[in-house]
Amino acid sequence: MDSMSSAFSPERCAALYNQLLAKATEPDTEAEVKRTIAARFLDIAPEFADIPSLNDLPWYQFLRLLDTTPLDANGRVGLLTPLLYQPDPSTFWTERTGHEPLFVLLYGQNSGGSPMDGSIYVDIQSYKAVWHNDDFLGFPPPDQWLPLELILQKSLHAWTTGKFYWDAQETTIKARSFTQHDVEQSVAAFYRLLSSIELRMPPKEGKAAFYRRLEPLDSHILAPFKVSAFSINFLTTARRPAFSFVAPGIRVLTPSLLDKIYGVEALDSARRMHWLGDDEDWPTLILPGIDPVSHNVGRSPNQDIKSFDQDWGFGKFTVNRQSGLYIMPDTLDSDLARFVASSGLYSACEFRPPCDGHGVHLGDRSLPKSSTTGLP
Repeated sequence: MDSMSSAFSPERCAALYNQLLAKATEPDTEAEVKRTIAARFLDIAPEFADIPSLNDLPWYQFLRLLDTTPLDANGRVGLLTPLLYQPDPSTFWTERTGHEPLFVLLYGQNSGGSPMDGSIYVDIQSYKAVWHNDDFLGFPPPDQWLPLELILQKSLHAWTTGKFYWDAQETTIKARSFTQHDVEQSVAAFYRLLSSIELRMPPKEGKAAFYRRLEPLDSHILAPFKVSAFSINFLTTARRPAFSFVAPGIRVLTPSLLDKIYGVEALDSARRMHWLGDDEDWPTLILPGIDPVSHNVGRSPNQDIKSFDQDWGFGKFTVNRQSGLYIMPDTLDSDLARFVASSGLYSACEFRPPCDGHGVHLGDRSLPKSSTTGLP
């Protein structure tokens, strides 16, 4: 079945959701599961009870089939995934969605802030969904929303790949910063890029097209440098092309380039002394550009470029101001990517995760996000 084109099915979506909840509560032998969402919804929105065909509405049919755990002592709902809460009718409509009555905050975020600050919104007319953070004004255009069923499938797949897991010591569900599946997906995406380049290369006269792939980088030559764990896995797995460039001005990392770029980095550089995720998750340049960012970017009229060297700018996380594609780990994901242009613009192409913890990363484009700018 093609979930991208199929009609909304309350039964299928509810079944996927209930499987997610079963995964989240499986180790808890005392977990109590009930179907109270529909009744709680009518308590919040009693006007729906006056609709003669209420039981025929797909949205209401969906709610009637959802399992939930009871509210805790503080009236809060339980977790559905490590970074998503179960549905809470009291937060379906917030101040931010007042002008969009068809948009419902179905799954609130569990990322340190208020669950009402955003997460998975559903259009209860089209039944398409999108991740949206309320820090960003306006919802994405309709063509960036996906079927709710597909998003639930993605969430369930995160259990299969080991992205989501149960932490027995802390007795809660968690998300790993990256898995072997993430590495494989990223390597596969890199190979697709190489193949697309090779298909466009002119054949040599009288010879069949043959494109040689070089061995991946050796872990021993990466060892002296501060390279993130995910980047090490990627660079030591992906076979390299025989050609140098994979995009205009963007090169493949070679042993000589590695030494030329990383080998001259100061041992006390800000990049080496700070990390954004785990203890071994430094910002890492994996596809270097030709030119470094100049030192006069502070004079640029473009605020995004001008801020490169500010305290909040990205400059301190680069390798000697080198342009190119960086892996930018944070506290949740180790395979996030950001492109830094030689102009100093570091927001031209940014892959950030939605708060369900398995969105757009180096090798995957699974969920549209309103926080992303310049997606290719």
